[in-house]
Amino acid sequence: MIFYKGIHNMDVMRNRLLKLSTIFLYISLIFPYSASAQEWIYTVVDGDTLSEFSEKHLYKTSYWKQLQKINNVADPKRIPTNTKLRIPIKWIKSQPTSAEVIKTEGKVTLYTKDSNAPQKSTPGQQINLGDHLETGAQSSVLIRFADGSEIVVLQNSKVNFNHLKKYGETGMVDSRIRLMSGDVETKAKTQKGSASRFEIHTPAAISAVRGTHFRTSYQAEKHSSHIEVLEGGVAVKGANRTRLVRSGYGTQVAQNKAPLKPQKLLPAPTLLAYPNPIEKIGSQIRWETIKGAKSYRVIISRSAEFGSVIWDSDSSRSAITLPDLSDNTYYFQLRAVDQHGIEGIAQLTPFTLNAHPQPPFPMAPNNNETIRGSAPVLEWTNSSEANSYHLEVATDKGFKQKIIDRSNITGTQFTASELVATNTYFWRIKSIAREGEIGPYSAIRSLSVKPIPATPEPELKQDEQEIKLSWLQGLPGESYQIQIGQDRSFKTILNDINASKPEITMPRPEGYRYIRVRSVAEDGFTGAWGATQELTPPPNENWIYIFGSYVAVILLL
Repeated sequence: MIFYKGIHNMDVMRNRLLKLSTIFLYISLIFPYSASAQEWIYTVVDGDTLSEFSEKHLYKTSYWKQLQKINNVADPKRIPTNTKLRIPIKWIKSQPTSAEVIKTEGKVTLYTKDSNAPQKSTPGQQINLGDHLETGAQSSVLIRFADGSEIVVLQNSKVNFNHLKKYGETGMVDSRIRLMSGDVETKAKTQKGSASRFEIHTPAAISAVRGTHFRTSYQAEKHSSHIEVLEGGVAVKGANRTRLVRSGYGTQVAQNKAPLKPQKLLPAPTLLAYPNPIEKIGSQIRWETIKGAKSYRVIISRSAEFGSVIWDSDSSRSAITLPDLSDNTYYFQLRAVDQHGIEGIAQLTPFTLNAHPQPPFPMAPNNNETIRGSAPVLEWTNSSEANSYHLEVATDKGFKQKIIDRSNITGTQFTASELVATNTYFWRIKSIAREGEIGPYSAIRSLSVKPIPATPEPELKQDEQEIKLSWLQGLPGESYQIQIGQDRSFKTILNDINASKPEITMPRPEGYRYIRVRSVAEDGFTGAWGATQELTPPPNENWIYIFGSYVAVILLL
């Protein structure tokens, strides 16, 4: 009993500590400039004096006297090591600082405060107080601030740099930006000193942070902001109401309204199986539906850190068609979006694209077509990215038993004389670029090569009652078509017979008839007609009596 009570007490204490830590974080974010926060705490190192310290860090060297009084320093020239000095923030030297462009993708334009002329943003470019920056469609830029904090500005965004200041060599930096439209993802460094500040303002909300990873967006047409916290905590202020948003939660802030109660971020969607590498342009990526998701967002980067984004798109269903990118390894980030427009936890997946140079499209023969009587001619379209082609033909779909493996074919057709009759083959082709890069295979096509059925040459036997035709047995599975015509040209067909055996017996006709035979392959293909044969009627015996009577009459005369 005591044991369970002890566990209960430990749980209670743990919950209290968690609540206290949350409260302290809340206070530190919402009230960063309280009375105690108006001071910088400096730890004395060996050799420090108040006058030298004041000369280095403060606006006036004469401030050393006030420092001595505030901190009760006995000897301003001999301060014990590790002594904590309290210095009012307003005394510390400060000067404007700059942010730096680290990476760009697509169209990124910088407008400086000194010139409203647009400048193409490039890595290494400095961004100063009063500048503003814009990104175009499918464009992004990675920016690093003086304290090492970074933001990725995504497509169709506008950002103003309202406040960029640092406090001498103290390590404290005050960075404030205004997001007028679009999306920003922030990785803020843990800040040094009470004067450090990192804030993102939008027309609807202010987000204050200290060492965290979060996303901010502002939809100008809806006058609404969204904040999603991935690490740490963010104090979000709107309409004079502030909410602390912890890791794993997000909020929505409409203009002139208080922030929405923090919503738990939707979980990362689970991707369904897909080929890797992806070798087909226009391939689709699919994932399991997330309960509560109204849509999904997909972004693609060249790096797992997502320091820059090369493609950004939304989908109302649990699938998306990938763009036509150059061959490379990319990283795919997938988020579910809830009814408030708050984006959830991201599913990060690497994938490799190997779709170039694009393969041609097989044209002839048609898939599963049977070729008879001549060597198959394989034909394909001309790929604009190809300098030549590589053709493979095999007797198995896995291409382990290759009959043809030919490279550097410069045309768009190939006569496959190596393919023998009575067999099924599979073929595929891929492009080779001028630089030697080999692309993926085309779709696999199948064809069969079979002989033309032999032309029957029937042997005719007949007696007074019946006739019998017979010929050589054809290939396995073949049948035979026999036609009897009234005339030699078979304009009038009296009988059309199908036989499974190479022979036929029938009554002898009373008049003159004509007969022909041809072979029919198992798949219905018909061979050539054999020679036409004439069927004659049986002899009429009445002529003997007529002739005898005639002779008798002659003799009596």
